[in-house]
Amino acid sequence: MARQGLKSPQESVVDTSPVESFRTPSKEELRELREQPTDPQAQQEIIDSIEEVYFSSDSFDMVQYELEKLPPDLNLLELEEYRDKLKRQQAAVSKRVADLILEKQPSYVKELERVTSLQTNLQLAAVICTNARRQLHSAKEGFTEASLGLLANQRRRQLLTGLLKSLRTIKTLQRTDVRLSEMLEEEDYPGAIQLCLECQKAASTFKHYNCISELNSKLQDTLEQIEEQLDVALSKTCKHFDVSHYTKVQLAYKLLGKTQTAMDQLHMHFTQAIHNTVFQVVLGYVELCAGNADTKFQKMPYKDLCTHITTDSYIPCLTDLCKALWEVMLSYHLTMQWHDEHYKEEETTPGAGNVSRETLRSRKRSDYNLNRANAPILTNTTLNVIRLVGKYMQMMNILKPIAFDVIHCVSQLFDYYLYAVYTFFGRNDMYESSGLGLISSRLRTTLSRIQESLIDMVSPHASPEERKEKVPSPHLSQLVILTSSDTLYGLAERVVATESLVFLAEQFEFLQPHLDTTMPSAKKPFLQQFYSQTVSTASELRKPIYWIVAAKAIDYEQMLLLMAGVKWDIKEIMSQHNVYVDVLLKEFEKFNQRLGDVSRIVRIPLPVSNVLWEHCIRLANRTLVEGYANVKKCSNEGRALMQLDFQQFLMKLEKLTDLRPIPDKEFVETYIKAYYLTENDMEQFIKNHREYSMKQLTNLVNVCLGSHINKKARQKLLAAIDDIDRPKR
Repeated sequence: MARQGLKSPQESVVDTSPVESFRTPSKEELRELREQPTDPQAQQEIIDSIEEVYFSSDSFDMVQYELEKLPPDLNLLELEEYRDKLKRQQAAVSKRVADLILEKQPSYVKELERVTSLQTNLQLAAVICTNARRQLHSAKEGFTEASLGLLANQRRRQLLTGLLKSLRTIKTLQRTDVRLSEMLEEEDYPGAIQLCLECQKAASTFKHYNCISELNSKLQDTLEQIEEQLDVALSKTCKHFDVSHYTKVQLAYKLLGKTQTAMDQLHMHFTQAIHNTVFQVVLGYVELCAGNADTKFQKMPYKDLCTHITTDSYIPCLTDLCKALWEVMLSYHLTMQWHDEHYKEEETTPGAGNVSRETLRSRKRSDYNLNRANAPILTNTTLNVIRLVGKYMQMMNILKPIAFDVIHCVSQLFDYYLYAVYTFFGRNDMYESSGLGLISSRLRTTLSRIQESLIDMVSPHASPEERKEKVPSPHLSQLVILTSSDTLYGLAERVVATESLVFLAEQFEFLQPHLDTTMPSAKKPFLQQFYSQTVSTASELRKPIYWIVAAKAIDYEQMLLLMAGVKWDIKEIMSQHNVYVDVLLKEFEKFNQRLGDVSRIVRIPLPVSNVLWEHCIRLANRTLVEGYANVKKCSNEGRALMQLDFQQFLMKLEKLTDLRPIPDKEFVETYIKAYYLTENDMEQFIKNHREYSMKQLTNLVNVCLGSHINKKARQKLLAAIDDIDRPKR
């Protein structure tokens, strides 16, 4: 019996059934085994005597091995002894196996039961899996594939439906040209524009289709073509006004968002209609009178053409001319009537918006471009600064220990903005000589502080540490022109820059309580100083910036030349004012017109227009005083003429502006009336009125010489003037 004949339970389970692999020894075998020696030591010695080769491998052939061991000469006794030895070894091994089997019998039986149960469970699991696979296959065929197929078909149907809708829309868009042409032939301009705009919107939706890629540009061309035809239709109303036709045209312009353009075009068409009408009437009579004369009358100017009208044809031509112009005037009257009724409907419509005309009329005329809302005037720079301040405030809330440093940087940002606006639009060397006090001491101090602490002036004596915290001086773009009289010396740019700065300062005022809460107690005086000395001075920049415009907008030098040519030593009281007053008023009217032109580009707020008018009036009044101070000889009647001129100027000026009271009115009146003062009163006048220049006071004394001031008094008064002027030197 070889050891390799015994197999492990796992191998037995794989090869054969457990009953066949582990056979229990029979009773005879057990009895035979029990009869063997039971001495464990003797039994162990027998087992140890078994050759090692019997335990080598399963492929070992023990019979072949024993036969090869037989000697050439066989001895029966030796063979029997050797056989008995082998039997004893086999018996010992068998007894050891039997003992082991008996010892492990309960475990063997228990394990055998578990193996049998496992085999049964495996067979049951195989049946369950087979049934489950069969049912899953049925579910796949009957439910999953069918349902997903339905969903896929439904999705495909929806996609195809959407595609069909898109294709129908595309087909409609491609047929738009035909419908647009029909509408234009029917003069349905609002419908054509509405259709074109809707098609543009739809085309932008379907722009991913190649067939629609060029449709947008085509529609835009069509829209421009409609606008051209609309302009032609508008021109027809100048001679033959039709309510229905004009209503369609105005509605069409409203859809285009070009109602103001329509008004401008209408005025141009009426002008053209008047010119063409009168030209054709006169041309007809001229050609009729000329007969076959070879003269190119059609290329003549209208004024020259009228010279060819004969005396006989004058009355008929004038009659036909009046009839033709009457048709144009009738159309103009009906057009105005249509707009009056239209505005009344808008005013009575609930929830109607732009305010009524009565409200507009009641507003200050100084607030130019009244049809615009009073929205703030802002630059991108202002918006960017406000955004930065918002980010800095968030930083202060999160990092409170650096709140002061952040606010310091914010103040530098505002300082630089203030300095840039002043540098670009407000710096001028003539402020001091104007005597108007355009820059306050506080503003002057603020600008000096900013320049010294923040602006790098590239000083050769400055150390690198001093220049480290400074920034370069700002430079104005070359695109901004401030020297053209047509634009009122860059007034639009000045308004945008200055009013943006004022708006930014107002926003900083709103932020002061919030910034104050984040500022450490020890640093709060810095914040208060920043607001009192810098933020509050922003609005003061209006005076110097707009003064430059006022100083150049009106020709004050021309007025001085005209005043120099007036004779003031007259003997009779005049009832007619001098020509220089009319010239000056025309300058103001032209200035008023230019303000209106600029307001079409940028809204001019009421404070700005007030400052401009104030500057212009102050400069005009000071020019008047300077002109009166240039007079060499003047009589009492001459002084009365000065008063007459000034009163005429004030009366006409008050119709141009709502600014009240008129600035520096007393400055002129007081100087004119000073001519009548006695010696003592004149001396007191000189001491009290230091707003007049030394030249003006001196001239006042010299002109009065001989009338009611003698030479001795003259010397005394001139000495008083010299004493007043000396401390300024």
